[in-house]
Amino acid sequence: MAAFAVLVGLFAAAAPVTAAVTVPTQPYLMSFHTCAPGATDCNNPANHIVQLAQSADGSNWALVGGWQSYKGSVPDVFRRGNTLYVFSTSGLMRIDMTTGATTTSTVTLNGGTYVDPSLAQLPDGRLILFFLPGILGQDPAQCAAGQTSCVREIKSAVEVAGSDGARFEVDPGARISETITGGAFSDPDIFYNGAEWVLYVSRGPSVHAYTSGSIQGSYTFRGVVSNNLGGVPAGLQFADGSIATYVHTSSGASTEIRRATSVAGTSAIPSFQTSLTAQSLGLGNHAESPGLALNSAGITCAACATAGGSSGTTTTTAAPATSVGVRVGGACARVGATATSGKTKLVCKKSGKKTVWVKR
Repeated sequence: MAAFAVLVGLFAAAAPVTAAVTVPTQPYLMSFHTCAPGATDCNNPANHIVQLAQSADGSNWALVGGWQSYKGSVPDVFRRGNTLYVFSTSGLMRIDMTTGATTTSTVTLNGGTYVDPSLAQLPDGRLILFFLPGILGQDPAQCAAGQTSCVREIKSAVEVAGSDGARFEVDPGARISETITGGAFSDPDIFYNGAEWVLYVSRGPSVHAYTSGSIQGSYTFRGVVSNNLGGVPAGLQFADGSIATYVHTSSGASTEIRRATSVAGTSAIPSFQTSLTAQSLGLGNHAESPGLALNSAGITCAACATAGGSSGTTTTTAAPATSVGVRVGGACARVGATATSGKTKLVCKKSGKKTVWVKR
């Protein structure tokens, strides 16, 4: 097997670390990022922090209880069995869906770097990661300075059995290969619409849909789903068979996440409705880059119990015996982290030689 290169994205070099959370019980889950408290440049991914929310209907969202945000950008979320996986540029967080205990790790693959991760499952239960290959020293979504055109690709990589989401092997070829002459080509999102696999790609404030009959096959352009109505998309098939498409878009000086439903998720959507704002959750002015998942066990992975082992540094936080251990005046790990305790929104701040939770 080829040597594995550490794959932590382009903007962060350590796996996230967080306290245990209250196990989310609502049927829909959303990962997204906001801007770190005090940051002035929210276009810089180094200033992004990861959030996790849940919803009963896919329209109205609340933060997962006890959630502590951590540095990372463009996250995605996926549940398999009793483990919830949250991927971002800072690595992997696993949440035990029985106890709320968390495990964090770096992520590796056999060559290259990734940005904009999106997750699904193969028929045998292994995770498959769709991503935009990273390019050091350059925005991987755009052509380099001086280029009039360039080829941009969306690739996939399959989980190494036994690694529990920490190691991936890149599939041969590309799922999408496009020659672009301007703008951005980024933020893939993979989902099944009941008939075929759909792979969204963000083209700036627009969304293009590609489809394939095979998850690891070549994807063909189907059409423009969002025409300047929002980008950085996510799609999910709901229980009634409809497809919910989420995008983020600017609204004045803020950025919010909007939603629309359709039959297949591949045709033009005329309008989107606000679904989540940072202000409604006490998280500033910018909620961006939605990643969606069903809060259900998914496909059992028999292959996942085989040898392989996880890779990289791992940190485990046990669930507290009573609540989630987050309260006003309680100790916290990182200045700027955010959490909730009941209906009280908290932020981690330095107090003398300690860091403690205070009301936001």
